[in-house]
Amino acid sequence: MKLGVTYLGNRFVRHYAERDLPEIVEAGCDYVVHTFSEYDLAFHSGEISALVDATHTAGLEAWVDCWGLGGLFAGEAFSDFLLRHPASWQVRPGGERVPVACPNALAFRELLQAWIEAAARAGADAVFFDDPLAPAEVTCVCDGCQEALAVLSGADEPGGAGLAGRRTVLQLGLVRLLEDACGSARRLGLHTAVGVLPGSSLPEQLTAARAADVVAVSPLWRAHGQPIAPYVYDACATVAAACRDSGQEPMAWLQAFSIPAGREDEIARAAEAMAAAGIANVSTWCYRAGEQMTAVRSEQAQVAWETVVAAYRRLKTAPAGG
Repeated sequence: MKLGVTYLGNRFVRHYAERDLPEIVEAGCDYVVHTFSEYDLAFHSGEISALVDATHTAGLEAWVDCWGLGGLFAGEAFSDFLLRHPASWQVRPGGERVPVACPNALAFRELLQAWIEAAARAGADAVFFDDPLAPAEVTCVCDGCQEALAVLSGADEPGGAGLAGRRTVLQLGLVRLLEDACGSARRLGLHTAVGVLPGSSLPEQLTAARAADVVAVSPLWRAHGQPIAPYVYDACATVAAACRDSGQEPMAWLQAFSIPAGREDEIARAAEAMAAAGIANVSTWCYRAGEQMTAVRSEQAQVAWETVVAAYRRLKTAPAGG
């Protein structure tokens, strides 16, 4: 069983190395996922490198997460890119402009490439492309999608004119974006992971994630308003089965944020469901149960974190599927 945790909200490297990292090691983690937002890319590249170095010094792998990049990737981080590149926003058929970068926008593809190169310079072991999504019911008619549609139509590829074609172009744009991103990362020596979400669009997401080494599902029962059973097990079992067919590694995110007081046992139950579903790589979002962020802090963060640690110790001694 491989175990990880997300670390965010602190760029004081000494505090991380001397106080937080030993606690993460004691919890039994094998890797730390460091959020690496557009803000970090602009102002904290040196600190990200130092956090990665400290993680390696402790004997753990260091992953970095393209947190909130362009609004296309998940995360609470705001996107400066969207302010500077309004032409890269997705556009609905009625003309509504949506503040989410289109995967067919050249400027956004350039930003993602710059981020990957920065992750490699920081010495990361892996990059995590955090829950990008292009559902079938979402349509984009921005200039990038129109250009891609014209290319696909001219090449007699799936697409064609009309609403169905544009849906296909948006989804194919995400597939191509992730294929290019994973390929670029791999050439720079980085392991790759792509996040997917449970739901009706999961098959399309798995297609988009096919270029990655790891497929990471996020059955965040509290965030998604779902009961633990059968939600967590079913989502994890679906991804585990798909990864057996594709040769990829399945991973699952364990929710430790926004846990109400007295419901911390849900964390342990979810972790057990993940292992039973065949997941042998579990990472928790996030360190100390969101203690540093008002909006997502678990009501009893210390208790929730202790529950994560106890669950991790059990996972280390129980094989996946057992």
